[in-house]
Amino acid sequence: MLMQKTWGVALAGLALATSATAAADDSSEGALEKWRKPTVAHQGIRVMNAAGHRAESVYHYAPPGKMHEETTMEGMSLSIIVREDLGLIWTVLPGGMYVEMDIGEAGDRGAPSAEDIVEFEALGEEEIDGWPTTRYRVVSMEDGEPLAGEFWVTEHWIPVRMELEVGDGPGETVEWEIRDLRITAQDPALFELPDGATPMPGGAMIKGLFN
Repeated sequence: MLMQKTWGVALAGLALATSATAAADDSSEGALEKWRKPTVAHQGIRVMNAAGHRAESVYHYAPPGKMHEETTMEGMSLSIIVREDLGLIWTVLPGGMYVEMDIGEAGDRGAPSAEDIVEFEALGEEEIDGWPTTRYRVVSMEDGEPLAGEFWVTEHWIPVRMELEVGDGPGETVEWEIRDLRITAQDPALFELPDGATPMPGGAMIKGLFN
C-alpha cells in the first residue's frame, strides 16, 4: 500500500506540474498558459522522498507531452512511458510485459480540471541545482479537499522541484527534485514500447499503483 500511494502521488505531482490548464485569476493566466508543458527536451535524475522512503529514477522528456521514467521502488523495477499525444500511459516491467491505461485513469489524483484550481501564485525567484527558477504555489480541490503543492520551474517550464501536501498529519508530504538536469535531444525510441513487448495478464495490479 505504501508503494501504491507513493508512486501514485508522485505521478500526480508530475501531472499537476506539467498539465494544469486553468487560470485561477487574471494575473496568473499568462503563466498557466505557458505552464502546460516544458518547451524543450531534457533529462535528469528524479529523487523522490515520501513517507520516509527515498527513490531515484532516470527521467526523460520530449515535447509535446512525452515522458519516460525508469525507477526501482520497493525492490521492483519498472518503466513508465507517458504519451499525452495518444492519451496513454504504458507501464513496462522487466521481461517486456506491459500494462496500458488511459491517462485519465492515472491522472485523477492530481491533474486538476479548470474548475478545480482555486489558487495559483508566483512566490519569487530561487536557484535550484544551479538553475534559475520561479517558485509557484498551486491549490486545487480533489473530492472536496484541497490538494496544495509548490513547484520550482525553469524558464523552459521544466518543473525541477516539487513539494506536494497529501494530508493533514506529519510526514504527509511528497517531495521530488530533478538533479543533473540536461537540456538535450532525446531518442524517440524512449517513448515507444520496446520491441517484443506483450500485454500483461491481470494488469489491474499495476493499474492499482496509480489509484
